[in-house]
This record gives sequence, C-alpha cells and structure tokens, in this order.
Amino acid sequence: MKSKHFFIIFGTLLSVVLLVIVLSRLNWQDFFTALSGIRLPQILLGGGIIMLIIALRSLRWTLVARMPLAKFKHFWQAANIGYLGNMIYPARAGEVLKIVAIHHFAPLVLGRAISSAVIDRMLDMIIIGIFTLLVLWIHGHRIDHNIGMGIIGVFIFATLVLALLMIFADYLHARVQRWVAQGKWQLRLQELLLHALEGVQAFRQTRNLVIVLLLTALVFMLDYFWMWQIMGAFGWDLPFEAGLTVGVFILLSISLPSAPGYIGIYQVACIWALGLYGVDESLAVAYSIVLQLLTFAIMGIQGMLVTIYCGFNLSQERQQDLDQPHA
Repeated sequence: MKSKHFFIIFGTLLSVVLLVIVLSRLNWQDFFTALSGIRLPQILLGGGIIMLIIALRSLRWTLVARMPLAKFKHFWQAANIGYLGNMIYPARAGEVLKIVAIHHFAPLVLGRAISSAVIDRMLDMIIIGIFTLLVLWIHGHRIDHNIGMGIIGVFIFATLVLALLMIFADYLHARVQRWVAQGKWQLRLQELLLHALEGVQAFRQTRNLVIVLLLTALVFMLDYFWMWQIMGAFGWDLPFEAGLTVGVFILLSISLPSAPGYIGIYQVACIWALGLYGVDESLAVAYSIVLQLLTFAIMGIQGMLVTIYCGFNLSQERQQDLDQPHA
C-alpha cells in the first residue's frame, strides 16, 4: 500500500513539475495562434477514428477471451469503463476496473477475465516494441537509443512470457490441479489460477489468432493515422512517420508514473517527438492539448454513458476490488 501511495505521489509531482517547466517556456502568442487556426474536418475525423479504435480493441479482447461475438457489447462496455477509470484514477486503475466490469457484464469468471486482459496487453507490448524499433531505425543517430531500450526489453519479455504460457499452459494447469488436490492453497486462489490458465489454453486453441494479430496492427496504425491527421488540422505538411513517432513517444512516456490523464508527461512527449521535425515547442504543446482533449472527450463521454446505462459504480467497484487480495 505504501509503495502504491509513493508512486501516486511521485507521479503527480512529476506531472506538475513537467507542466510548470513546459508552461514557463511557452510562447503564448504562438500557442493561441496555432489553436485558432485548427481545421475542424480533421478533428472530427480523428474523433471518429478514436471511436473505431475502441470498438476494434473491444472486438480483439472478445476474440482473445474466446467469447461469442454476441458478447462484444459487454467487452465494449468494459473497455470504455477502463478508459474512463484511467482518466480519473492514478496508477492505471482502469485496467483493474475493466476486468471487474467484464467479470460482471459477460459474465466471465475472474480468472478468465484477468488472463484475457493480460494477454490483450501483452499483444500491445509486442506491437509497441516493433514500432519502437521502427522509429529508432527511421531517426537513427538523432535519438538516443537508450530511450527505447526499456520498451524493447518489455517487448522481448512480453513475447517470451506469452510464448512460454502457450507452451506450458497444460503443464501448469496440471500442477495447479495437483496442488488443489493436496489442499496447499486457499480455495479462492486455486479457482483463480485454474480459470486463468484455462483462459490461456482457450487462447492457444483459437482459430482467430491471425485476425487477432491483424486487429492489433490495425489498431496501432489507426492510432498513428489520427495523430497524423491532427497535424494536418494545424496545417503542418509532415509525413505519416511523424504520426508514428508521436504515437511511440507518447506510449513510452505514459509508462512513467504520472497524474491522472498523463498531464505534463503527454506535453513533453509531443515536444520531443515533434522537435525531430522542426516543430516549435509552443506549437507542439498546442498539438498535445488538442490530442488530449479529443481523446478525453471521446473516452470520457462514452465511459460516462456506459457507467450510467449499466449502473456501474466506478468508485465503489474500484474500492471493493482493491480491498480484495486476488484482484
């Protein structure tokens, strides 16, 4: 608990310090001039793509969990609750909330809900690692390669863990069953582990693996595409790789502890990424704010509508889940 509070406090302080530094260096005239000249069509297109990305991610999660497509609605609802939770609470509490939500909505046993969400995130880590390598290759000596080494290490780790889970799922399942028979663990923990491993076994047997991988790649490409479109909204004539670079820098930055909404962290990531293309800091900050506001607007509206429609108490469910050691 103390460790969790430390990261929350550290992340909030880091966000505040970075935000103060960014604002102190801002040219307010250039900042407001950039915002006043934004083109609305690209903004609307970006918002539509964000909604599509959420739907595609929900579809992928449905396939990873090996649930019928009729359950897609519940995965979409849970995903939106998770995004809203990440906006409101620190320490990416939304990842826990979406597991709790799908456990209630689908309904999906908690172990299967956890394993499907973990596999879903591992697929993201693998693709993030690939795109990070691509950005390092594109910019070569202009980027310190140590910046991306951490995420590439995560990419390698996620790939190995996912592969080992696929290979040894049957063996681990049999071992846990033997421990269950010997009464070594508490019943709740036994059920959780068995259901989680059954989720891994189910994913290994899926016939939709190619579709899942294609969906993962498509989601990231659409993410970079809408970020590139927002550059067009500012009137910047930049190549598509600029959207890719911004997307990778943002993903690298939000892995750090920060305040809810990644305030400060987000701005610094955009300044560094767009600086590689000669974009002024003040313009980069304006761009980052539009990106954040558009993302928050779509995710916030959808998340709030889902919580109201489903009667999901965000604070109560979060507190109940954090109070349980298995979550």
